[in-house]
Amino acid sequence: MGLRGLLREKLERRKDAGEDRYPKIEIKEPKNLIVFPALKKATEIDIQYPLLEPFVYAHVRWDTKKKGLFYEIIEPSLSNTEKEILETIKKDLLEIIDVELSAIKEEGRVFEYIQEKLQKILEDENMKLPKESYIKITYFIYRDFVGYNEIEGLLHDPYIEDIGCPGLSMPVFVVHRKFGSIETNITFEDSGYLNNFVIKLAERSGRYISYAKPLLDGSLPDGSRVQATLAKDVTTKGPTFSIRKFRVEPFTPIDVINFNTASSEIMAYLWLMIESRASALVCGGVSTGKTTFLNVMSMFIPPEDKIVSIEDTRELNLQHQNWIPSVSRIGFGVPEIGGRRYGEVTLFELLKESFRQNPDYVIVGEVRGKEAYVMFQGMASGHASLGTIHAGSVDDVIKRLEMPPIELSPTLVETLDMVLVMIHAKEKGKSARRLKEIDEIESIDPKTGTPHTIKAFAWSPSSDTYSANLEESYLLKKMAFEKGISYDDMIKELKKRQKILEWMRKFGVTNFDDVSKLINLYYKEPGIIIDWVEKDVPPFKTKMKEAKKVLESYTGLKVIE
Repeated sequence: MGLRGLLREKLERRKDAGEDRYPKIEIKEPKNLIVFPALKKATEIDIQYPLLEPFVYAHVRWDTKKKGLFYEIIEPSLSNTEKEILETIKKDLLEIIDVELSAIKEEGRVFEYIQEKLQKILEDENMKLPKESYIKITYFIYRDFVGYNEIEGLLHDPYIEDIGCPGLSMPVFVVHRKFGSIETNITFEDSGYLNNFVIKLAERSGRYISYAKPLLDGSLPDGSRVQATLAKDVTTKGPTFSIRKFRVEPFTPIDVINFNTASSEIMAYLWLMIESRASALVCGGVSTGKTTFLNVMSMFIPPEDKIVSIEDTRELNLQHQNWIPSVSRIGFGVPEIGGRRYGEVTLFELLKESFRQNPDYVIVGEVRGKEAYVMFQGMASGHASLGTIHAGSVDDVIKRLEMPPIELSPTLVETLDMVLVMIHAKEKGKSARRLKEIDEIESIDPKTGTPHTIKAFAWSPSSDTYSANLEESYLLKKMAFEKGISYDDMIKELKKRQKILEWMRKFGVTNFDDVSKLINLYYKEPGIIIDWVEKDVPPFKTKMKEAKKVLESYTGLKVIE
């Protein structure tokens, strides 16, 4: 008697309490975000919270043996018999699935389809599972067919920023927003299994990875950035992967203020600069929050302005309707002479084409090669540009721009208005990011390439506060002159916008859509926002007929009366 016969015989002996029909299984993320208690000592940490209800939970605790925090994924446990049934069903599913699961756009519909096929297998094999076993097996089918195997729960943890597997038989590590880098209880012990999982990540990213081309750089369907390797001669511990999670709802200027990544005065200053079409580069090291801060700054772009963004992998998330997001792509087949592949679309080509679309703002995800020349030519001809660059200071940024492989002339570099320096301030928290300084570029020495800069804002590590030097601000005076107003009036406008941001913060307006709509409404009808601020009334909760009319026409929001 074969395996199926033995399993069928075992299962038929067991009574199934309840109805004959198997229940429809639903897997949901929790509705409410857990708020962690204030704990002074790491040794006191012992927290559980749901990731995928009712199956997966996270357990963060102090491990006395490892002398550090430990992140445990808690899943249903399977008996040996249930494990055998699961493997049998997986093989059968692979044979009878008659569509590409990726072709079904809705994840919920994919799971319904899988459950239909699962029940068909059980009927065809005349297997009758206890409901408890059926529910557990269905979860693991979901996890391995619809989800991302063992790390599926990690991808649903809103507090996790990064997931990394350093190799075979090595624990997977995560970067937690609250607790920093933590070891998990997930380990890949089988080299063939880990190989197949990396290939699965590549397929989900729409990319190709093989022993001939063992490096992967792409984006998962939810926008999370994935980097992986396949060949052991490239990474000696075996296949590896690293997933930088994509935040579904982007951070807002109010979030940035709440995190103390920047002050309300800084955000008001940037609001004025962005509205005035200033060009800026956000610099910093790896994982300092450059792209996140760039996305926050982009919220200040006026709603009617046309934006074109260029990225290697999609990370930006803007609210503007007149936004063209462009992403480069790798080519196909054998490289031609010069290393180019058929069908390849580079950042340089995308950027060159973008200026023919007559954008008001061009946003480049990362400036690192010859595309910088096109970007700065665009700045020189009046197209405002934003971007990120890997560098530790304004001097490092200028050196990178003037030296190979970019090699811009000092005259061209001078078209850049300001540089924002981001740092990972671990002394203020394991995941704390800070805007270290904002440097305005007044001029570049044409002979030496040395910049003359003015430090508009600076962060003090000892007090964790920000100091301003607006009296010396070259950009504020320049923008005031271009607007035909006095410097004092420019400062008054800055303070007004700072007050608006503090008002939003006071009433807890952090939702991405709400903050965007209030910023856009200020561009259209500033008097209404100022009236709300002066009367200290909550946003969207006013009886003013004029406000109701304007809000509904400009934002589509329903005003609560």
